[in-house]
Amino acid sequence: MSVGKHILITGATGFLGSHLTGRLLQDGHRVTALARGSKNTPTRDRVKTVLRDVSGVSQFQNLEVFEGDISLPGLGLSHSAKKQILTTTDEVWHCAASLSFQEEDRDEIFRMNVEGTRHVVEFVKQTSSRRLQHVSTAYIAGNRDDLALETEIHVGQTFKNAYEESKCRAELLVAEEQRKGTITASVYRPSIVIGHSKSGRVTHFHGVYAFIRALWSALERLRRRMPEAGVVKLPLRVLGTETQTLNFVPIDYVVDSMFEISRRPNSAGGTYHLVNPAPTENRMWLPNICRLLHVEGIQLVGEHSFLKTPMTKLELLFQKQMAFYYQYLQGEPRFDCRRALDALRNTGIECPPVTAEFIDRVAGWYVDLLNARAI
Repeated sequence: MSVGKHILITGATGFLGSHLTGRLLQDGHRVTALARGSKNTPTRDRVKTVLRDVSGVSQFQNLEVFEGDISLPGLGLSHSAKKQILTTTDEVWHCAASLSFQEEDRDEIFRMNVEGTRHVVEFVKQTSSRRLQHVSTAYIAGNRDDLALETEIHVGQTFKNAYEESKCRAELLVAEEQRKGTITASVYRPSIVIGHSKSGRVTHFHGVYAFIRALWSALERLRRRMPEAGVVKLPLRVLGTETQTLNFVPIDYVVDSMFEISRRPNSAGGTYHLVNPAPTENRMWLPNICRLLHVEGIQLVGEHSFLKTPMTKLELLFQKQMAFYYQYLQGEPRFDCRRALDALRNTGIECPPVTAEFIDRVAGWYVDLLNARAI
């Protein structure tokens, strides 16, 4: 991207989209943010509040905000708003998505992630450049035992949940339009996005943060009944495999990588796995989080453990709350990221390894926040 581009972005109030929007504004681009309306707060005020909180942006002369909805044809824009945006937009960043993983939300997930992408693509086709930067997920790889390549989309894999399937369908839609020559798209596939690599700060609490919050809440209830604070002994079996991995990437690595790759003319048409080249084994990250929470007795076990000894009430409750996350504790795909690493060579942008110190910084930031809120 050259300085001074006019960029339309969806999902500007989401975790990744808000960080990217802040980065684009700080770099001097003119940004038009599409956001859904709110009953209590004007749309522009809501976007500005999020951007101030996320990136410290305080000057908004290069920001325009339009109320819209990607799940509607024409992005839910009025005729005049649509005409104005189409005549000024140099490229579109599509970050908006439903992050629900519940099967009962399947229709809504597909409405947002598949039909929403279809509506965004139709909009991009009407811009002069027809340039799309599309944010997907590495987990479109679904249930695979082999290496998931950046050049592949659907190779017959099944999916753990509706979210994975919907994002794969959306990518297929983008790829088909690109094959027909109606758009030029770059696709970015982050893995599990976590807080900032240096500060640990995070603004949206999905994924592993929900797992930490569930553990923290259970421990708080126990501590209220304890005469003295200290390490809690909590015999809790969690369904998972110690040697399997989770692929964590800090938000700054993802945003810096997308920003850098998008600036390169030869990135057009490419797909990039923005993943950690060294995924983290469950037996490394879980004990370190337990250390931060001052708890002992939590262990990853296979299904055979529950056949031998039935679940306790606490284990039943925790499994119900964490049903989605248990899917990934039992295994995830391996991700090829050679194209992304090649594009980032000599830029100084590297994904940090997940060490005990790194977990202290990233997970510790969130544990400190939970503790502060409880006071």
